[in-house]
Amino acid sequence: MEIQKQILLFLSGTHSSFQNILAQAFTIFAEEYLLIAISLFVYWCISKKKGFITAFSLLSAMNVMGVAKAIVRFPRPWTVIEGLDVVRQNTATGYSFPSGHTTCAASAYTSLAVTFKKRWLSISCAALIVLVGLSRIYLCVHWPMDVAGGILIGCGVSFLMASWLDRLYDDKARSVRIAVIIGIVFTAGMLLLSILLLLEKIDATAFEDLNITFAMFGGLGFGFALERTKYDFEIEEGSWGRKVIRFLVGMLGVLVLMVACKALLKAIGIYNPLTRAIRYLLVGFWGGCYPIIGKKLKLFV
Repeated sequence: MEIQKQILLFLSGTHSSFQNILAQAFTIFAEEYLLIAISLFVYWCISKKKGFITAFSLLSAMNVMGVAKAIVRFPRPWTVIEGLDVVRQNTATGYSFPSGHTTCAASAYTSLAVTFKKRWLSISCAALIVLVGLSRIYLCVHWPMDVAGGILIGCGVSFLMASWLDRLYDDKARSVRIAVIIGIVFTAGMLLLSILLLLEKIDATAFEDLNITFAMFGGLGFGFALERTKYDFEIEEGSWGRKVIRFLVGMLGVLVLMVACKALLKAIGIYNPLTRAIRYLLVGFWGGCYPIIGKKLKLFV
């Protein structure tokens, strides 16, 4: 522990405007808007199967990470070390171990590397995982052990799930059943956590982020099952103009749910753990079922 303190104090003393901007640029590669956009772009525009593997692996890793945070409850560095220069503290929610940004980067980019099997992409993904992890330590929002734990969870979950999800996708009926089960289980978990958070029966720091990942996974499960049952779109060759428009329209829906709905809920005074979680549930559901609407708009063939 003392060694980790000294590492963070040393890095804190090296902070400069340029280095801080650079580190923040790297950490953005693991933030929710970008990872949602990457996952949905792959799912809607490049390869439905690869997008399925990436999205389900990512949310599985996020839930493992959330459970670990709720159990371990390790304090953030700035609560232990006096005089620490912390940058971008607003991105550090919940407890410290493991690093959420690192877990998400490790899972998402490992999934992309494993599914696409392109040498240049694998090297790029590995570099991004390392840079995201280092940025979290440099910004002094995480301990080095948090980053190590995030890499182990993110890479481990994605490696372990990739081949199983690949086989699952090929069995349409089974994939729909599993997706519905995921929807039911994680939505029920979200509702339970939301009620306990509203009643202040559980630690908000420990469970608010887990509540969100439960919600998004439940929504994605229902959305995927509905789309695969009602439409089961396939991605056409070429047509990049249509694909770009398809993606932009889909992301507009995500932004409405993420940004506009949040502002509205706050404006009318009902933004709380339940409404926040429902918002993420709808984001996951939209990600899965948007092609049904997109087909009617002739954005999918």
